[in-house]
Amino acid sequence: MASSIDTGGAWSTMEDVSLCEAWLQMIQAQMWFGATGVGKKQFSHHECWEVVKYCKRFNIIPTSPEVMLNETPLRDSTTSDSPLDSPMSEDSPIQKEPRPIGRKAAKAKKAANSSNHNSKFLEEIARQNAIRIEMEQKRQDMEVAIQAECAQEKEYLRKKDMEKTDRETMAMDTSHMSPETK
Repeated sequence: MASSIDTGGAWSTMEDVSLCEAWLQMIQAQMWFGATGVGKKQFSHHECWEVVKYCKRFNIIPTSPEVMLNETPLRDSTTSDSPLDSPMSEDSPIQKEPRPIGRKAAKAKKAANSSNHNSKFLEEIARQNAIRIEMEQKRQDMEVAIQAECAQEKEYLRKKDMEKTDRETMAMDTSHMSPETK
């Protein structure tokens, strides 16, 4: 869309408002530059300001009460101070995004997630350990049962072998043996 300057006419009201808002933002940036102590010299980076003035970091958030002149506010209270809400930015592709999380909050969240993850990990290890101990106990019980069964089987075979040798000894013919052998 061509501006009224390009077509040779006077500026429209929207263009006047946009120009005033841009000039106000420029002045506010210059005041901020001077207030930070860096501004011992004149603010000269106007082209940089034009690039970054719509970034969230440079949005000016009003903290003081509204200035009144003869019972009328100097700025309409229904409009916000955000440059994204200006009439010229309606066709702008910039979307409002939620405020990013701060460093401290991110660290705290990471630590909470980490401790939560660690506790879940430790709970899983404890559960696995309990299962392993239970399986080991069952295995030991089975070994004791098998050893007891083997001992009973050996005792049975020993008694059987002893009975066999006793029967063979009693069944022997002792008539041809010497008295000492008998």
